[in-house]
Amino acid sequence: MASASPAPRVTHFNDCAFVGRSLVDAAARAGLSWGYVPPERVRPATGFGSGAGRLAEIPYVLRHMRTALASDVIHVHYATAVNLLQQPYIPRRPYVLHLHGTDIRRLWKAPATHDQVQRAIDGASAVYYTNLDTVEEATTARADAAYMPAFVEPDALPGWKPGSEHGEPTVLFVSRWDDTKGVATQLETAKALRSALPAGTRLLGLDWGPSAAAAAALGVELVPRLAHAGFLDLIASADVAIGQSAGIIAVSELEAMAIGPTVLCPVPSLQDGGDPPPVLLGSVSDVVEQTLVALDDPRGSSARLHARPWVLNKHTPERWIPVLEQVYQDAAVGRAVSS
Repeated sequence: MASASPAPRVTHFNDCAFVGRSLVDAAARAGLSWGYVPPERVRPATGFGSGAGRLAEIPYVLRHMRTALASDVIHVHYATAVNLLQQPYIPRRPYVLHLHGTDIRRLWKAPATHDQVQRAIDGASAVYYTNLDTVEEATTARADAAYMPAFVEPDALPGWKPGSEHGEPTVLFVSRWDDTKGVATQLETAKALRSALPAGTRLLGLDWGPSAAAAAALGVELVPRLAHAGFLDLIASADVAIGQSAGIIAVSELEAMAIGPTVLCPVPSLQDGGDPPPVLLGSVSDVVEQTLVALDDPRGSSARLHARPWVLNKHTPERWIPVLEQVYQDAAVGRAVSS
């Protein structure tokens, strides 16, 4: 239980996969008021020092200063965002760091960025990581780093309306075409599906990632990147969803599981804290065969997996609010003692 001391002022700075937004919204439902600075207000679209000009960067720098002045504790999402708050003209505040994948999976290992990421990790009052495939890296960089799963927001999820019930049966790849998602296997799966799917079945994917053009060349119909609500509506129009091939369950797969489409991942096993997620797994040929079965009866296939209750039991943010209340309180007390 959180301390009876006055609650510290908290701001979530930056975000990935809407983890920060979900926590802030859940805190509001619990009667707490945590601030939120979304990614588009953290950095210019082209980044700092990219030629946009110093004048264009000034509103972001001022926002960083206001974030520090208005906060007792800052929850920073993504390791490289910490440096933005550690400029000499910005008051120092204790911070909690959330590692979201590429920062610990790649940047921590890269010689050019390792020291920056490690300093961000070392300076944090507490560290969380969201991907179980990074547990070794995260706990090596910080022994007390803790796993906090990705979240879905049940109230934001649209009703499921499979394409086969009002038009064409639809199979949707829900992840971007990137090697962090196991893109080689994704492309192999796309090729095999396009050959095996009945005529009139749509095979969709996102126009996102360095291998999107390769997917299109294999017969995947690319959909432009959408705002989050639009992406959820796209998932809700699918009969079947194909998840990433990197051996983990991420937010897009969780959202599909909670909305309704059968989720299939072309991997032999999946990590989720020792509790296997209710999705269909196997080789590329297994996934193709299982997709054809699911398309014969999309709702029956979904009902057999019973995925939505599993997601809502494990991947909603409410149970983390009292945990973070105490973490923030400890960080604020630590700052007061050291000042």
